[in-house]
Amino acid sequence: LCREEYLKANPSTDQNSLRNFYEETVSVRNTKSLPPEYETTVNEISLKIKEDFDNMTDCDDDGLMIKHNNIWKFSKEIKLLCNILAPSLERDKYSCHVYVDKIYIYRTATPKPDSSYLWHYDNNPHEIVKTLIYLTDVTEENSPFEYLQKQGAPGQGFLGLCTRKGTKTCYKPPNGSRVGSQVNALLQHGYEKNKVCGPKGTAISFLNNTYHRVNVLERGYRDVINIRVKPT
Repeated sequence: LCREEYLKANPSTDQNSLRNFYEETVSVRNTKSLPPEYETTVNEISLKIKEDFDNMTDCDDDGLMIKHNNIWKFSKEIKLLCNILAPSLERDKYSCHVYVDKIYIYRTATPKPDSSYLWHYDNNPHEIVKTLIYLTDVTEENSPFEYLQKQGAPGQGFLGLCTRKGTKTCYKPPNGSRVGSQVNALLQHGYEKNKVCGPKGTAISFLNNTYHRVNVLERGYRDVINIRVKPT
């Protein structure tokens, strides 16, 4: 229904993209194809966020990542980024309108292997897509995003079983959706790990139930914005 409404206003939308929604679960976006305001905005907000994290004494810290406790001070920059990313997802991924329903800003700055540092999936409906925007240059040493993909097929990740589909189907997944043993098995059956490194501004859009993790920090830190959307 969402797609039918969208296609009424955008009849030239490429129908082939509809077939690939669940196949290409991860896409590293070519930021050069985005408007120049994207790079400018990323540079501006990354400096402000770095200053805040470097000087914060009252931030939300769960021992694993430092979460910014007042993201709306960046409302202008966030709006600009969403107004660039959301239409591109509508056009290239969903073929329907999307709604930005959550935004996180955080810093990974610990070597402790727990929570999101373990292989997992987010266990929301498959149609929810997150876009990670690196606000620092990311190498293998400072917590790159990593996902499980078919061998030799970048973007074709493995989707976990969603147990939260609505009020009639909502129960806890096995082991809190931590899937380390399943990943080890899949590595023997045609899958491989793929770490996504890249310069500041790298944007990674992924279906939230793709098997993924953030790597344990070895050096420095990693600042990111996480923008979550769903169809509407």
